[in-house]
Amino acid sequence: MVTGFPLVAIRSFIQATRDSGYKSTSAAVSELVDNAFEAEATCVRVEVNEDPRGEKRLSVSDNGHGMAPTIMQLALQFGGSTRFNFRQGAGRYGMGLPNGSLSQARRVDLYSWSNPHKIWSTYLDVDEIASGVLDGVPRPVRFKPGSAKDYPETPSGTVIALSKCDKLDYRTVKAQAKRLNLDLGRIFRQRLYQDKQILVNGDAVAPLDPIFLHPSGSLCAAEPYGPPLEYQVRTPVPVAGHPVSKIQVRFVLLPVEKWHSLSNEQKNQAGISSGAGVSIVRAGREIDYGWYFMGNKRRENYDDWWRCEVSFEPVLDELFGVTHTKQKINPTVELNEILVPDLERVARELNGIVRKRYTEVRTAEFSGRAIAAAEQRDVRMEPLPLRRSAHASHAQGRALWRKVEYAIDHKPLDEVSFYVPALRRDKLLLTLNQEHSFFTKIYEPLFADNQGIPNSLLGYLQLLLLSVARAECNIRSRQDRDAVKRLREEWSNALTAFLD
Repeated sequence: MVTGFPLVAIRSFIQATRDSGYKSTSAAVSELVDNAFEAEATCVRVEVNEDPRGEKRLSVSDNGHGMAPTIMQLALQFGGSTRFNFRQGAGRYGMGLPNGSLSQARRVDLYSWSNPHKIWSTYLDVDEIASGVLDGVPRPVRFKPGSAKDYPETPSGTVIALSKCDKLDYRTVKAQAKRLNLDLGRIFRQRLYQDKQILVNGDAVAPLDPIFLHPSGSLCAAEPYGPPLEYQVRTPVPVAGHPVSKIQVRFVLLPVEKWHSLSNEQKNQAGISSGAGVSIVRAGREIDYGWYFMGNKRRENYDDWWRCEVSFEPVLDELFGVTHTKQKINPTVELNEILVPDLERVARELNGIVRKRYTEVRTAEFSGRAIAAAEQRDVRMEPLPLRRSAHASHAQGRALWRKVEYAIDHKPLDEVSFYVPALRRDKLLLTLNQEHSFFTKIYEPLFADNQGIPNSLLGYLQLLLLSVARAECNIRSRQDRDAVKRLREEWSNALTAFLD
């Protein structure tokens, strides 16, 4: 039944679609870069600049195979595509070019050629559409550059020029270019590893691997945690030749021992700090990053030190809840049932490993200072009853009587005490019980992440424990040692009761 009302109120639609949900300029520009690589481009140039009037401009140009005039009109049409619902590449809905462009600018001009001396152009303009001047995609016309030097250098290609840019993320060209460089390096890292090239304002974009595995990265010492997990999943929508598709999951462990001493600025720049999460990669390009498939496990600071990557192909879009903007997933219940049990389990394992490694590194760091202080000042006190070396001379024996080495260790102990002191020939060993509440609730968290607590205070805590251990080791009679041991155990029990 014909009602006389168009299906889309174009004037209000074009205004509303500008707010259709791109989370950043980088996400919108990624749609245009996708199109370039789909057109078999080997190089994509992104330019951000400002004209003399202060108006921001952004362009994306490529050396792909170019578009015929009729295809150009289709490309600027919302939902127009020669590959609608195509499941073998990045694009699928035919929304990327017009939607991504107009989400950032009020005008987009499209230029394309398969012969550098025969360039075609067309455009969309939000203001012309809103005023009723423009009610469709104009037929492409021949475009002639102002001079011979302005003709394209590539045999074929496309330029998407955005003007009247009123929704870019950053006010300055420099800041926007820097953000694009970082984001595109991460989103298109796999393309860049395959010798594709992206330039932002003339600067080559370096691939940024959030899981720190690729050997070309400045930091690439991540350690794979087990073999990749693979899941053969039936495709939600029947696609010829693709009844099932594979989801691959990779986990890596970052080298706590090597990188913990990096400055906060270095950790932030490398993406280590606050980088916990799962990279979602669709058709070789990252479309999202977040705390996905972790079940009931909450995110902690320890989780910055391991990473996860989930890869899938577009035939599983419905399962992952991919929208036309390709910048976020909304996993279905079915997908969560497939992935969450394994991913949550592995995440908890990695959290435990990181917790142990980080505590060991930090404890050793502060233990070295505390131990050095204790050894230096031990001579001020009554000598400990150390065992003499059977091969030492009398003079050497007297020297060894005063020379004491200190050591701090921590491990699970099958007893109630928080700490156990012991003399081992010429060494005083303090062992902390990892099973005790004070270790798990106070000691370990302090040394894993001092949360603004002065380093000197952590050192004083270890000196406190070493002094208690020394005092106990200096007790000579068995009866007194037994009494002190009982006191230590009672104190440890009371400490557990108070903390629990």
